[in-house]
Amino acid sequence: MIENTRLTALVASRICHDMVEPMSAIIQGLDMIKTGDGKLDPDALSLLDTGVGKAWAKLEFFRFAMAGAMAEGESDIEEGKAVAVKLYSVLKPELVWTVGNVAMPRPAVRVIVNLLLIANECLPRGGTVEVTAEKHGDGGEVVITAKGPRAKLREATNLALKGDAGELSGHTIQPTLTALLALQGGVEISTRESEEKVEFIARSSAFKL
Repeated sequence: MIENTRLTALVASRICHDMVEPMSAIIQGLDMIKTGDGKLDPDALSLLDTGVGKAWAKLEFFRFAMAGAMAEGESDIEEGKAVAVKLYSVLKPELVWTVGNVAMPRPAVRVIVNLLLIANECLPRGGTVEVTAEKHGDGGEVVITAKGPRAKLREATNLALKGDAGELSGHTIQPTLTALLALQGGVEISTRESEEKVEFIARSSAFKL
């Protein structure tokens, strides 16, 4: 069992790491305004706009996907759509949401949203991330497909999703938390890789299509 203090510290580390880029853009934009001649610099405004947009999207994502990790109850996949769409508006890949409504426990919704961030990390040069769903046995499965040049799933991430994180770090804490949420929500996670494609399959008897 992972100690709560250790888990909290690593989650905080991951959030801080992801917030560095947008905060740097905001600070740079403010510095350009302060050192200017009183005129509004379009480049400074662009930096501020980009930084604020990314910071807000990532904060909303982390609040939903990580801060509320222990929330329980019934929900549906649509609860995670808005935060996913906002997050992908500031990421390289394009989000293609072709899944209909799927009823599922709230921890399972957080599993799907976390997998979407992991899918983004598989696409260093951008591409598309598509969300689909279909019936499977008495339940269903949600498939997240990342396609793009040099698409690749890190081995450490794959192991963490299977509950074998090894030595935890800021890089493996998010897939480790995703695995814990999957256990809480009754979700089985598996992955498939092929040329320029990585698939994440979240399967559960609790998914109702």
